[in-house]
Amino acid sequence: MTYGYEMPQMNSKYSTLEEMLHRIKLQHEPKILDVGCGTGEVTLFIRNKLNLDRIYGVDIDENVLHQAEEKGITVFKVDVSREALPFPDNFFDLCTLLSVIEHLENPDYALKEINRVLRMGGYLILMTPNMAAWYNRLLLLLGMPILGIDLSKEVRYVYPFGVTQVISAHRRLYTLNFLAELLEFHGFRVIDRKGYSQIFSKTQIKGFMYLVEVVDKIFAKKASLAANICLLAVKRQEVKCTQ
Repeated sequence: MTYGYEMPQMNSKYSTLEEMLHRIKLQHEPKILDVGCGTGEVTLFIRNKLNLDRIYGVDIDENVLHQAEEKGITVFKVDVSREALPFPDNFFDLCTLLSVIEHLENPDYALKEINRVLRMGGYLILMTPNMAAWYNRLLLLLGMPILGIDLSKEVRYVYPFGVTQVISAHRRLYTLNFLAELLEFHGFRVIDRKGYSQIFSKTQIKGFMYLVEVVDKIFAKKASLAANICLLAVKRQEVKCTQ
């Protein structure tokens, strides 16, 4: 499994990330870490948007790290669910956790480590699917399982209209409110929250794709109902990291 990898394409995820990057005020020559950098496409996007000479990335998969390194990213192999980040305390000005937390075995440990390596007042940008997305609420009302989390490693649930469950390797999903509470518990203060729409080609929707995408873009304007959520937070206090 690779944390946080997604094929590069200019979609709502990238535009939302760009909005959050515009919101933050970084020091001169800031140090930035992408936790779960994968092959480095999103990491490279961040580096280019912020006009950085150097950016760091960690991931669990050596193969994708080689590809990220070829893009000029300074990489380290780390299992962020159980291994300490190989950086000193208060080292980074910004950490990103993009489409990663839903994969982690121990997200609490990872957040404590991110807190440790961020300077006081440093930023965290977190993106993840929304358990309470508008379509998941509708599916539950109809007695069907929600999208975005695996029910089985071998069996895929088939929804009406030809929608087939995608094997995502997601261990957990979050609602907007709980995710904000989780960050607060781990020493962060949430300063902005946004929703962004889904890439519905992943769910193999056919026929009425256009209508679903239009509805999804409407609901994306309200973060609590959006397909995906993005939080911008600042480190407000030190949190001791224990396993």
